[in-house]
Amino acid sequence: MFLMPDVTEILFDPEVGAQSFTIKRVSGKWKGGRLVENAAEEITAIGNIQPASVEQLKFFPEGEKRTGERVIYTTEALHLSEGEEVSDSIMWRGEEYKIVRVDRWDDWGFNIAYAVLKR
Repeated sequence: MFLMPDVTEILFDPEVGAQSFTIKRVSGKWKGGRLVENAAEEITAIGNIQPASVEQLKFFPEGEKRTGERVIYTTEALHLSEGEEVSDSIMWRGEEYKIVRVDRWDDWGFNIAYAVLKR
């Protein structure tokens, strides 16, 4: 059940900045401190991607703050490292961003993810 009003339609509205991006999802097993990949998957998604505001920067892990912080609003589930899952990354405008935090707003039908530019 989603709460009202339905705010997810904004995430798909190009007039408010909706755009497509690619989620890169990798799974595998950790051996000797290295990831041995089992599978890689690419998922096309739509959402709103914005530069992080000064206020939003406080949600980034301290070691992850640098230039290129982005906040992603999407209905797609985004994953962080847990068990055999590795944090997702997204490809957007020719660059790759690593997901460092995900706030799940399941009752509202969307997620807010925080990402940093991979170097």
